[in-house]
Amino acid sequence: MFKFKLSIPKLNKKEIEAAAKAIKTGWISTAGKDVNKFEKKICKITKAKYAVALNSGTSSIHLALVASNVKKDDEVLVQSLTYVATINPILYVGASPIFFDVDKNFNMKLEDVIIFLKNNTYMKNRKCFNKKTKKIIKAIIVTHLWGGAQNIDKIKKICKSKKISIIEDAAESFGVKISKGKNLISSGCQGDFGCYSFNGNKIVTTGSGGAIVTNFKKSYNYLNYVATQARNDSFHYIHNEMGYNYKLNNLLSCIGISQLQKLKVFIKKKEIIHYHYIKELKNLDGVKILNPGSDILSNYWFNIMTFKNFNKNKLKKFRTFCNKNKIEIRQVWRPAHTHKYLNNFQTYKTNNSFKLYQNSFCLPSSLNLEKKNLVFITNKIKDFCKKNLV
Repeated sequence: MFKFKLSIPKLNKKEIEAAAKAIKTGWISTAGKDVNKFEKKICKITKAKYAVALNSGTSSIHLALVASNVKKDDEVLVQSLTYVATINPILYVGASPIFFDVDKNFNMKLEDVIIFLKNNTYMKNRKCFNKKTKKIIKAIIVTHLWGGAQNIDKIKKICKSKKISIIEDAAESFGVKISKGKNLISSGCQGDFGCYSFNGNKIVTTGSGGAIVTNFKKSYNYLNYVATQARNDSFHYIHNEMGYNYKLNNLLSCIGISQLQKLKVFIKKKEIIHYHYIKELKNLDGVKILNPGSDILSNYWFNIMTFKNFNKNKLKKFRTFCNKNKIEIRQVWRPAHTHKYLNNFQTYKTNNSFKLYQNSFCLPSSLNLEKKNLVFITNKIKDFCKKNLV
């Protein structure tokens, strides 16, 4: 049993009271008024015009693809180093992913995407075709990992010209801002759709849950429609197309409202944890703690430690050492294109993704970590590095 965990939820009597209120009123399904209240609060924080609260971050990516008209045999550009929940919805709609690399900060290499679109695609009948597969490229999913984000302005023009929808997988970056001159733009609000997760390990949680945001009213209306089983007439039970049972319920929305009120406090606590790791581990040779870019106002959700050069033997030793000291660690996501069910799809220069996977680890980042806990963790890591990184 780990004493120092990666990321556990921070709940107290406020969430208990919120859940109890929903139970007492009997409004625990998707029909309750607090679902809409939760959505409005998401809009207030992100500055998005519209939000639809859903039962998971995966559902939000799925619906973003559906709303982008991604269908069977279409293609979607996506980074390989991401959780499979980013990839699986592409398969849900019968489309195929094209995997791209990430840079040293785990951001999708947008330069590679631009080169690929310029050299490996052609336009026909206002559609973007892949020269190799002759399939239509309908969307790109940019994932913002570990509580960070990136400015995606450099791909917006070419995506617009190629009729490619931009979906931001902001599951891990709720509350993150990108500085653009004098403006601050929320992660998830740069493209056509932004997808958030409120899973139990996220900075704001509803236990399970998610949301999709957009600035287009037509898209918002359609998302709400398909998320509630595509009901055209609820009295006569008329459905003109296939829908999904994806809306978040009122009970969890009440918990979400309480959590959103604490977001600033949570981010401040996460920042303290992050800068403790930076301060204590920065002088270790061959070790780097991931830092957000100067233009990113991070939520510091997870802390990532990357070794300069790790091998299987050192990996085994590090894992055993941390387990012995009840410190929970985890390798970062294994690149999706290396999974058995995904390894036949097209890739484009994915070398750095696997290198980061081999050498990078998530460190305990839970909101309940106290100063003495952090001191213990970093002292143990320093002990390991002094004995094994020679």
